[in-house]
Amino acid sequence: MRRRARIIPEMRSAPLGLVLLSFGACAIPNTVDCLSQRCPPPELGRPAWVRGCAGTGAWIGGIVGGVAAIVLLPIDYPLSLLAGDQLGEASQSEFLWWPALGGAAVGHALLGGPTDVVDWVFRRAWVDAPDATTSYEYVPLPGPEVPKAAPAASGTADK
Repeated sequence: MRRRARIIPEMRSAPLGLVLLSFGACAIPNTVDCLSQRCPPPELGRPAWVRGCAGTGAWIGGIVGGVAAIVLLPIDYPLSLLAGDQLGEASQSEFLWWPALGGAAVGHALLGGPTDVVDWVFRRAWVDAPDATTSYEYVPLPGPEVPKAAPAASGTADK
């Protein structure tokens, strides 16, 4: 006689939990991309390994924050609906996914900050790097010319 496999009662809700966890996947990649482009920008001398550690921290923090966002969904969803009335569509998603977005930012800082300090102490403080700001030698082109009305012809008039 063959025994049938039993499903543990807690495991019946696992597919629903996986679907709910996938909702946070929409917000996390955009936040990680924004953090990797602007915090800190590569032209300030951060090497790839520092940015890689910071990006890894952003992903880890975003995933943990995504789980927290699902747990806090009963509280955050009504708040996001209230925020969407007056503040616009972007604020609605920010209120809904603030744990994921905040977790990504905190993870970015926690793993990227110490590696940036190590890079600064052992490399960037001792190496002369070009300044990332624009030099004052650059002179911008003149602005566009505004069309002017043709001068009125004098002397002849239609009679």
